[in-house]
Order: sequence, then structure tokens, then C-alpha cells
Amino acid sequence: MPDDVIDALPGALARARDELAPGDPAEVLAAVTTLASRRGFPLPDDIALELDIEVMASWPRDLWRKAFRAVWEQFSYRRLPEPADFRRHIAADLDERRARLDRLESLRLKLETVRLKRQWDEEARSRRARAGWRGR
Repeated sequence: MPDDVIDALPGALARARDELAPGDPAEVLAAVTTLASRRGFPLPDDIALELDIEVMASWPRDLWRKAFRAVWEQFSYRRLPEPADFRRHIAADLDERRARLDRLESLRLKLETVRLKRQWDEEARSRRARAGWRGR
């Protein structure tokens, strides 16, 4: 593995994690409340609304805003949209970001395994050399 790829890995991992950072529950609640008010939809009961907001706020802010805009423009049912109605607009983006992070984490773990194996091999060689082992 080229050193520049290994050196770039921590930054790539940090960016991939940042791209999946959760949004702001207050922003999601304000948006959903505005949508309900604008369309004349009743809000769900407290626990249902809280869970809806929790789910949608777990998505990255830019994807949440993309989903909200799509629902605002396209949703035509006579009910308040549910998280699945929003998620359908960002599912591919969200899955792609999660897969990218998973691939980078997998690479990190593989490189760490190689590093540890080399370290353990070197430690074993040192122990054998100190003990006078000649490989017979």
C-alpha cells in the first residue's frame, strides 16, 4: 500500500464520519411543525412526534434538508409525512455515505492487522535471537 494512501486514511475517515454527523433535532422539529401548519395537518401524539424527530435528526443535516425540500415540493397525500416519506428521497445518498465509511473502516482495520502482525513477528524474532534460537 502506498504511503500517501496510508497517510490520507485518517483524514478520509474523519470526512466520512463528518458526512454522517447527525442533524439538529430543533431544526427538524421546526420544519415538521411548519409543514404541518402550512398544510393543515395535525401533529402526531407526543411520543410519535418525538420518535419521528429523533429518527430524522439522526440523518446528516444536508440530507435532511434535501429530503425536506423534496417532500415540501412533491408530497401530495392528505396526512403528515412520516420519516419513511422523507427517507425515500435520500436513501441512496445515506446508503452510499455509510458504505464509504464502512469501506474506509475496513481498510483501516486491515492495515492495523498488517502492522500488528509485523510488530508481533519482529518481537518473536527478537525473543528468538535473545534466546539463542538458530532455527534448527
